[in-house]
Amino acid sequence: MSQEMDVGIRTRCQKPVGLSQEKAKFCYYSGRYYCQTCHQDSLFIIPARLLHNWDTNRYKVSKQAKEFLEFVYEEPLLDVKQLNPCLYQHCEALATVLTLRQRLQSLRAYLFSCRAAIAEDLRRRMFPREYLLQHIHLYSVADLQQVIDGKLAPFLLKVIKFASSHVYSCSLCSEKGFICELCQNSQVIYPFQESASKRCESCGAVFHAECWQRGQPCPRCVRRELHQKPASFWSQLDADDSPNNSALGYFEMGN
Repeated sequence: MSQEMDVGIRTRCQKPVGLSQEKAKFCYYSGRYYCQTCHQDSLFIIPARLLHNWDTNRYKVSKQAKEFLEFVYEEPLLDVKQLNPCLYQHCEALATVLTLRQRLQSLRAYLFSCRAAIAEDLRRRMFPREYLLQHIHLYSVADLQQVIDGKLAPFLLKVIKFASSHVYSCSLCSEKGFICELCQNSQVIYPFQESASKRCESCGAVFHAECWQRGQPCPRCVRRELHQKPASFWSQLDADDSPNNSALGYFEMGN
């Protein structure tokens, strides 16, 4: 056996491990080898494996990795839209949570424009995870663990029930509904009624889900497009033909 093999690998604590030394243990988080003192077979979810493969298994990690993962466990550091937006298509539970967070984000706009006490009540119910209201793609490892366990969706539904009940019963919030411009039905609809309404991603107008699925163009977007178009040639010509136009002076007879 060569001298290099005999010395083996030096771990982070500089203790030699290898074939002729103490058995080395692999950390699935850092990708490094550790001695048995620095690695005690603690099990933890690996964030990268969870985000990229929805691998919910727990892997052996070193003591140092375990301490770090526990430290950031409840920190909202993982943006699914940036890191792996396709995950929503492959994980039904996560897609369901996204829909609930979109509804909650719409409700937040209502409650935060109402009385201060109502907004504070919503904050209290979400504390310390107000980011679930504001940044719908942001998660902590703890949040994703709750998605796996089926606990995050019921929590969000409970908050949605409170917030939507307030909107329906509040004289101020209930007046901020929408009328579907596609069917002109006088029934007031709200953007957080996910099964009954759909929101235009371009302008924010709200329509009945059935009306929106017919593929008609958004009336508000059409109006905006018409207003943004430059004046046509004939409109400009009409303006030039105005009696007040200074160009007519060229055709005036001199004294």
